[in-house]
Amino acid sequence: MGALLKLKSVAFCLSVLCTPGLMAKQDPSSLEAKKTSQTAPTTQAPPPHRIHVKEDVEKAKLIHTVSPMYPLLSEKRGVGTVVLHVVVGKNGTVNSARYVSGPTNLMNSAVKAVLQWRYKPTLVNGVAVEVDTTVSVVFPPPVKQEPPTVNK
Repeated sequence: MGALLKLKSVAFCLSVLCTPGLMAKQDPSSLEAKKTSQTAPTTQAPPPHRIHVKEDVEKAKLIHTVSPMYPLLSEKRGVGTVVLHVVVGKNGTVNSARYVSGPTNLMNSAVKAVLQWRYKPTLVNGVAVEVDTTVSVVFPPPVKQEPPTVNK
C-alpha cells in the first residue's frame, strides 16, 4: 500500500511540473488578448514593388517603340537578335536595359532603342508596379535595293 501511495504522489508531482499554468494565476484578460491576436483576420499584403512578366505578355502592352539603328562604323550590317534584361517603371517607361546575349556589335543600338520604348503600366490589385522582363531586339538582314529603272 505504501508503494501505491508513492506512485500516486509521483504522478501528481509530474502532472504539476508538466502543466505550469496550473500553479500560476493568469489574468483572464491576457488570455482573451492572446485569443484575439491569434484569431484576428489577416490584412491583405501590400502589392509587390516589382514583378516578373514573360516577354510575350509584356510585349502586348507596348504602346511606343523605336527601331534600332544599325551601327555606322560596322563594315557590314549585323544580323541577329539581341536579348536584353529590361525593367519597366510604374509609369511604363523603360528604366534600364542590360545586355544578356546576341551580337555584341549590335548591343548599344539595341539598348538605345529600347530605352525609348513605352509600355502601358502594369497593375496589381489596382496599384502600378515595376516589371522585370526580357526583350528580344531583332536586326533583320538588310534589304537589297535595286537601282531605279528608267522607262523609255
